[in-house]
Formats: sequence, C-alpha cells, structure tokens
Amino acid sequence: MEDDGTKLPWYRNNQADPPFRLTTCFKNLRGPEYSFVTLFPWNHHSLHSLRDPYISHFSNGWPKFIETYAGSMVLGGTEELYLIRALQSTGKQKKQIRLDAATKLRPITAVAWALSRNLPLDPLLVIAMSSVVCVYSIGRGEPIAFLRGHGGPITSIAVHPCMPSYVCTTSSDQTARIYVLDDSSSPEPNPFWLPGTGPSKGGAPHGLRPSEREVWGEGLCIAVLVGGRSGGHLAAVTCAAFHPAFPLIATGGMDRVVKIWRLHDYNGHLMREDKPLFSSTLVHRSAAASVAWLGQDTLITHCTYTPFSTHFVLEEDEEDLIQGEDDERELEWFGCPGRIVILRWLGFNRFFPPRDSETPKSQIQRGCISDYQESSSFTIIASIPLPYHEKSLTPHLRVFGDVYHDHIILVAHQKAIHLLNTSHISGLETTEFPTDREQLPLSLMGQSRLRVEASIDAKWLHENRWPRDLGWRIDLDSRFAIDEDVQAVDMGLNGEVIVAVGNKGSMWVWMKEQ
Repeated sequence: MEDDGTKLPWYRNNQADPPFRLTTCFKNLRGPEYSFVTLFPWNHHSLHSLRDPYISHFSNGWPKFIETYAGSMVLGGTEELYLIRALQSTGKQKKQIRLDAATKLRPITAVAWALSRNLPLDPLLVIAMSSVVCVYSIGRGEPIAFLRGHGGPITSIAVHPCMPSYVCTTSSDQTARIYVLDDSSSPEPNPFWLPGTGPSKGGAPHGLRPSEREVWGEGLCIAVLVGGRSGGHLAAVTCAAFHPAFPLIATGGMDRVVKIWRLHDYNGHLMREDKPLFSSTLVHRSAAASVAWLGQDTLITHCTYTPFSTHFVLEEDEEDLIQGEDDERELEWFGCPGRIVILRWLGFNRFFPPRDSETPKSQIQRGCISDYQESSSFTIIASIPLPYHEKSLTPHLRVFGDVYHDHIILVAHQKAIHLLNTSHISGLETTEFPTDREQLPLSLMGQSRLRVEASIDAKWLHENRWPRDLGWRIDLDSRFAIDEDVQAVDMGLNGEVIVAVGNKGSMWVWMKEQ
C-alpha cells in the first residue's frame, strides 16, 4: 500500500501475482513458425507525446482512430503476415496481409507500426523483406511504397516514438538508414560526400543505387549511419532505438558494440555519419540483440548466448591422443547466457547541457576519438543473465513502458513469459578496487566486470531458473500449448494486454483483470 492508502499497481508489488487472464487462443493447423508479433502501439494518451506537427494532423479523429485499431496486432514468420483484431467484437478477426507477389522478396525479417502525416489516421506497417522496406497501408489494404538502399538483409526496424513517420532500419551491411515516410520530395541523384566536390559513385551501403530507382511511392532516406573503422559498426547492425526527446539514436551490432549517434536536421541533402558520440565494446561479451531508452541518459540492452571452448588438461600418458580421430577430446565447450544490461551514458550533459547552463552550444556536435572508438563515459547500473535452454539459446526480449507506465521487461522462455520491472533490478555488485597498477587500466575499461559476470553466469547456468524476487511469471496452459514454446511476446494498451506467439503457429492473448 502507498502512504496515502491507495493500492500499489501490480508491477510495483513483487509479492502480488500478475493480474492477467488468458482470454484468446488461436491455433493455425498448418503450423507455420511465427517469429514475431507486434501490437498496435498507441492509445488515447499517446497523442500528447507526439510532436506538434503530428498533433495538428491527428487531433480531430484520434479517439475514433484508437477505438478502431486498439488491440490490433501483426504476427507472422518469414513467408507471411497476418493482421489480428482479437479484441474487436465485430468484423473479421484474422486477415492475411497480401504483399506484392511479383516482388518475390523473402524472407520477412521485421515489422513495425508507423504513421504518416500524408495519410492521417491510417496506420502503416513497415515491413522488412530481404534488403527492401515495404510500407503497407492497412486502410487501403495494399503496399504504398518500397524503399531500397541497403546492401544486405535488414535485421530490425525502429520507429520514433514521438515522430512516427521517422523510421530506422538496420542491416547486415554494417549500416543503419533513417527514412521519413511522409516526405515525397525527389532525392538528389547522387549525394556529395566530403571532402569530394562531385556526386558520389558509392554503392548501396553508402548512398543511392547508381542504376536503380531507390524509392517507389512516398518516402525518403535522409541519413545513413555507415560502418567502418573510422567509428561505425564492424559487423551487422542488429538493433536501434530513437531517443524520445533528443536527436539521438542508439544502435547495437554483432561486433558487441553499443553506439549512440547524433541525428542532424535534414537540409535537403542525404546525411552520412560515421562518428558516433558514444561507442563501447565493454557493455557485452557477445552480439547486442536489442536496445531501448529508459530515460534521458539511460539505456537497456541485451546480448545473445555465447558458446566458448577450453582445452582439457591432458595427462602425460594422454598426449598421444592429441593427434588423429580423438582431437575433439581436447576441447570442452561451454556457454554463457545472454545478459540484460542497464547503463547510464555519462557524456549526455557534455553534448546536451541544461538550458540554464552557461556552456556554449556547439554548432556541430561530434565527439573526439575517445568517444567514437572506445568510450569509457558510461557506468553499468544493473546486469543480470537471461534464462537459458539448449533448444532456445537466446530468449526473445521486449521492453514496454512510457510516461504513464513503468518500464516492464518481457522475456519469452520455453513455455513461460517472465516479467520484470526495470526499477526493481538490483544494482551491480562492486568489486574491490585494485591496488596493482598493472590491473588498473583493465579494471577501468570494464574487463574486471566481465570476469565477475562470467562466474555469475556459471552458477546461473547450473540453476537455470529465475528467482521469484526478480519479477513475475506467466505459464502457458498445457491445454493450449502442447509441445510448443513461446517464440515472441509483446505488451500494449497501456500494459493491459500481453500477446505471445509460438513456434508451431499458436497465438495467446492475456487481458488484465479489472
């Protein structure tokens, strides 16, 4: 109970059971493997969080818009998508999303909801198909745009929470591209890259395709966050997240790096950025799988399961087994589970000083080499391992939250969904400060923290369960989940709905009990 006698919300009381009841279960008898699900992300309060240009376009019909699409969800796999309206009592509940079959662009790797000022109150789906982005209008029931540019398969899609026509796509070509869906201006044929004085002849990962049309329909690429040794990612970029209030975007990649980039105002020219404001390989020991903003300078990110190997200690009489068919006995394989890491970026106030500060504002905000090569301007707030199972090495993770709801972490693991309140995760245990000067640089770079995590992971793998005090758990009803595991999960409607999909075509919907 609160001091004033009011009852605590369920997500602030670890002793209470989660107040969700299974209300809907769909079973696809054909049994495709669903790999993602995403709920309609807006509600009645969302209008107040949008920027001014969007409020003026959406304010008149927003209540009816929410009433029409609230609770809608899109789920699917690599070959097909479905629009589900499980919470609507009228109309067809399940509808297959028909894409342009002539394109033959497969597989489908990601999908996200978006809005356009040119199509007010008509929700859009941004669908990643191989290296092409398809913008699908739910109101019209057809694709309205195709956006090219990536030189490899797209790995994720992020939509700006306050400007929902701004979309970021990440790709295995080591880049992230930022699009504006409601801009129909003609892009320049080939942009200028400094220090060059003429049009660029770069290929797909760094600009426009010289021999192909990049945009069909409405939409425009306004920025490319390029990879490379100068400061970009050195492997596939796997995730991204827009800052809700400042011109920043965070990315993570297969190179274990978490980066924070400055977004510049679009001035009619495609922006190429290769030097972020923050970059570090010491956040994770394996590939970054997701990233999200929890606050003004706070990020939450998680990494994937990592296999390692070590040599057996061989006796003298066993040295003859090193050669020949018994070479496999030399290696012992073990794994480290994925981890959830909450970090605070210490350089935020340096680039974005408070308004009442006398610090002069820089015309061009760009960090120095200690920022974009290997930054130490961060601190780890919390770090916990993810649950592990040999059949599902890295569980799916989703972070839900806004100004009206605490941030909740949802983890889909086997036949259960784990829920954690980010504010309840205990802080990272500190170790004794080293006295040996030779150990000092490594400790400051975070290597000692990674070694401590390794010992914690060993115990975590042995127990293979989450203690109750970490949060809550929703188990699948065995009657509706025969030999099926949860593949992906999402939360919506201001935290009142949880939806999950299974690896054999099932879908479950839990509603909050009033």
